[in-house]
Amino acid sequence: MNRTRHWLTALAAGLVLMGSGAAQANFDVSTTLDDGVEPAFSQAGFLHSLDASAMPAGLAPDEIWVSVDLKSRLVTVYRGEYVMKRIEHLAYGAGGAAPLRAKGSSMTPLGEFRVDRINRASRFGLFFGIDYPNAEVASEALRIGKITPEEYHYIESYRARHGTPPHTTALGGLIGLHGLGSGDPDVHRRFDWTEGCVAVDNYQIRALDPWLNIGTRVVIRG
Repeated sequence: MNRTRHWLTALAAGLVLMGSGAAQANFDVSTTLDDGVEPAFSQAGFLHSLDASAMPAGLAPDEIWVSVDLKSRLVTVYRGEYVMKRIEHLAYGAGGAAPLRAKGSSMTPLGEFRVDRINRASRFGLFFGIDYPNAEVASEALRIGKITPEEYHYIESYRARHGTPPHTTALGGLIGLHGLGSGDPDVHRRFDWTEGCVAVDNYQIRALDPWLNIGTRVVIRG
């Protein structure tokens, strides 16, 4: 009886150690392909590393989406719940971050958005625009008096006509994820320098290119 109990205890301990080692191996973020994208069997590897509360509503199991965590300075590409690509430094608005930003405030908006335009000839090298201010932002801004009813109707009618929001109202716009272009990498590493966008370096923005398309969800948290 004692020998059996000892054997079972040793077996359980060995399984715990094996499980711990396997989890650590799956979370190795150092393995990359030549284009800077982690293969699906390494970091993405079957590891649930996402707090369920951070997931977008109605997420499809294989949907590609992007999490931008301003506090941790991480840009993470997910397929459903699984990590596909992680970038470990970003800079954001010099004015901070808030769910509702004002035009000219240099603040980065918080919330859930979608990529609505891609500019490959941007002065920042590559620009993934997001649909700020979207319908939810405009509705909340109207409710608390940040925009007038006329501005609200203008935002909605502009979106209906062009598929992208205007940037000329009190909420501003032209927000997105972009590279540095010819900007100073040292400034990028040391300061939050943008006018409200999220910036990564030129190599990193190119590594995001295979994953982001028109309609890709982008969740910005701060």
